[in-house]
Amino acid sequence: MLIDNKNYLRLHNRDLLNILNRVEINSEDTKIEKSKTGELTLKMFHRNVFKYVHSKYDPIREMSRLVDQFELEEGKKHILLFGLGLGYHYTSLKEKFPDVTFTVYEPSEEVLASILGSLSLKELFGNEAIKILTNRTINQELRTLLQTYNNQLQIFTLPFYEKLYKQELNDLYQYMVDHLKNKKSTLVTNVSFQKRWTLNAVKNLPKIINTPNVLKDIDKSQFEDKPAIIVSAGPSLDFEYENLRKIKEKGLAYIFSVGSSINSLIEHGIYPDAACTYDPTERNQIVFEKLKAKQIRDIPLIFGSTVGYETIEDYPGEMFHMITSQDTITPFLLNEKEDLEIVIDAPSIAVVTFQLLANLGFRKVILVGQNLAYDNNKSYASGIEYGGEINDNKLISVENVNGETVYTEEGFDRMRKQLELYINSTTNVEVYNTTVNGAKIKGTVFLRLEDVIQKYLNKKEVDNNWLNNIKQENAQFDVLSYKNQLYKSKMELGKITKELLEIIQQCNEIPRSNSIQIENKLIRFDKYFKKMKKNMYYKNIVSQMMRVQIERLSEDAKDIKLVNNIGKKLQLIELHFGSFINEVSNHIDFIEPHLEESLAKLKE
Repeated sequence: MLIDNKNYLRLHNRDLLNILNRVEINSEDTKIEKSKTGELTLKMFHRNVFKYVHSKYDPIREMSRLVDQFELEEGKKHILLFGLGLGYHYTSLKEKFPDVTFTVYEPSEEVLASILGSLSLKELFGNEAIKILTNRTINQELRTLLQTYNNQLQIFTLPFYEKLYKQELNDLYQYMVDHLKNKKSTLVTNVSFQKRWTLNAVKNLPKIINTPNVLKDIDKSQFEDKPAIIVSAGPSLDFEYENLRKIKEKGLAYIFSVGSSINSLIEHGIYPDAACTYDPTERNQIVFEKLKAKQIRDIPLIFGSTVGYETIEDYPGEMFHMITSQDTITPFLLNEKEDLEIVIDAPSIAVVTFQLLANLGFRKVILVGQNLAYDNNKSYASGIEYGGEINDNKLISVENVNGETVYTEEGFDRMRKQLELYINSTTNVEVYNTTVNGAKIKGTVFLRLEDVIQKYLNKKEVDNNWLNNIKQENAQFDVLSYKNQLYKSKMELGKITKELLEIIQQCNEIPRSNSIQIENKLIRFDKYFKKMKKNMYYKNIVSQMMRVQIERLSEDAKDIKLVNNIGKKLQLIELHFGSFINEVSNHIDFIEPHLEESLAKLKE
């Protein structure tokens, strides 16, 4: 590698330098030579012959023609170069789009190391800190790029690379598509639940304080190396009632129902060792209507702290809670310095429950009824009356446990991928998928439930007194001790929002010609806005109800910074920041009576 390049990478990308220092170069596979016009060109050994990456006659003219044909889509702010080559495309693109930023993805570390033996990055990029990615870093860095540029990224591909690295290019596009889908899903989720998560956490506070934390207050040693079953409500549950009855009666494994499966189990006279729930919607209470109507007291409920508050009202049995990642209020009120174990919010209660069981110490988890796909146009087991209709236009095909094709929809597919993510990162837990005709779940072993019983569940494992092994401490004192801090912070937040709105009004009253006075006001505005973001009440309560608005304001703020016309800038500040601050005030008013009610109940 050229000394020039080592210095460039040492300054701008030390990690890549360390990678390339360990790469062995085969000088016979990549060759740089002079073209007919005297410019350098590059050729690579591919399928027993050398193929030119750039024209062997006139590489600069060739690249100018390709760049002329390239149209940057409206709104795109960043170009990802698929292949570095000798950088002719970068030079032409930079001339055509001087305001666009660039990143390079070179799929082969060996090719990159070979190229950098001749091509000077300093001469090519000048003082620009252009990042170069490889196969080893692309996934991590691409996510950061997409977030930084708000998905406004476009790929430019060298034609030769498009053929040689077809799979890598397809993976790149697929990653971008998946990222957009996930971002859309997250946006939809936040729009739907951002206010509800906080409302639930506030209204559930008395129940949370007065019930054991399943991850903190229960003796985990009783679950170590034990088997547990997660029973979901997929169609294949209909095949397993007798097997589950046998497991329950003989205590062969702990049974945890998730979501709607509790109703099918009750209907067949099988009471799980615990039911798990976390759905923040008001509709979630429907799942437990039958259980409440029958006043069944023998099924303990493990609820997420942001579950729909209606769900846990009047629950007849014992209850335990788990703190979810969407809850910022409970950890703060209990003791913000305390390192609480939490479960990460996910698209499915089965995913949340898998996290829970792994954290409790279970080392064998068996999935039952986890179809995550349609089976004969059914998405739920018998006895569940509120499954949605199937939209044939949105079906996608996936592989099932038998290697055959089944159909599912994006929601189920997201659940499957999220479950796979947690299973593959939890290497100390064996996971068996017993779901007949269900979607294949990577990281699991498919085995029929009767075979799992025969091979692995051959002795009593369940301690019928597990509910009694509780070491709960009363946390009410901690909560009430933080109350005064919370209300002091709320009063300060009210003053800050009032000051911010007054500064905007004052700016509008200053003549546009007095730019210095306006600038001083905007500096003061920025100071108070930062103060608002650090405010305890804003951070732990208000901002959690305004995630979408905060993200939107962040994007608007980037555009406002680029506006030079002071009048236009003030209009945009009033439009975007002014409306945001008013929303902050509205959210303070919305949550206040619910917080008062919950804190009052703690004193009773």
